[in-house]
Amino acid sequence: MKKLPLAGIVGLLVSWLAGPVLAAPAAQVFVAVKTPEAVDAMWRAHLCALLPQPCDAQALKLHRPRDGGAPDDYLLTSEKPLAMARLKRDAGTGGWQLAQLHDFSTYVASQQRDRPSTDPELHLALAPVLYPLAEGRWAVAVTQHESESYSGGGASYVTADFVPLDTPPGQRAKAAREGIPYWCSRSIRACFSEKEYKTSKHCHDESRGSLRIAYDAPAKAGGPYVWRYTWLQSEWPAHTGPAGNKRTSVDFTDDSAQKPTACDGGLQ
Repeated sequence: MKKLPLAGIVGLLVSWLAGPVLAAPAAQVFVAVKTPEAVDAMWRAHLCALLPQPCDAQALKLHRPRDGGAPDDYLLTSEKPLAMARLKRDAGTGGWQLAQLHDFSTYVASQQRDRPSTDPELHLALAPVLYPLAEGRWAVAVTQHESESYSGGGASYVTADFVPLDTPPGQRAKAAREGIPYWCSRSIRACFSEKEYKTSKHCHDESRGSLRIAYDAPAKAGGPYVWRYTWLQSEWPAHTGPAGNKRTSVDFTDDSAQKPTACDGGLQ
């Protein structure tokens, strides 16, 4: 019998003592189906029928798992009603089966609390991502979009409430984390004459920002994961070339006293 080298024996011993290697928590990301009509020419009508009514068929988006997932697995997001559904599609009959439905139509978002419920300036949607809260527990981001426009530019700001998917039926959903800066974009015109447009390297003050999340193991077994946020932002001043586009990174946690100011406005 061939003897295992000493280094190999030590490696096996260390692995045995350390126990199984557990995968780090990660979000489940879904990507948009580019041509859903190729899957089902009447998909909007068929899937609206599976959701709470009334349903706006034009406010539906169909997604597939980015990593893994069976060929018949789909995710549906709806804006009216605000809902998310896990779906199965029978390749033989072409029929849709509702595997899970999460209805957020009664959820009051953090940015809604001091506004009329019908405020046209605030737009709610669901991001096609499942965020890990703890072992076996997931949340979805209820995104709250605000936009403003002005002469020569405009801005969009998005915050997120992370709402658990396991709220018992009949109970009002409550966010696990809320008011988190999620995405932003701002552009302000800085050229006002034909000469400026011809000579300037860049005729707008531009800002872009987006959120990244990392997940650490819980403080104790079975507890919630620790979320660590990184806000990435770029600032490209007017009249500067591409080298003037500066990128910054700000780390924060749920316990941080202040959150980043996204694109210098809108979110605090």
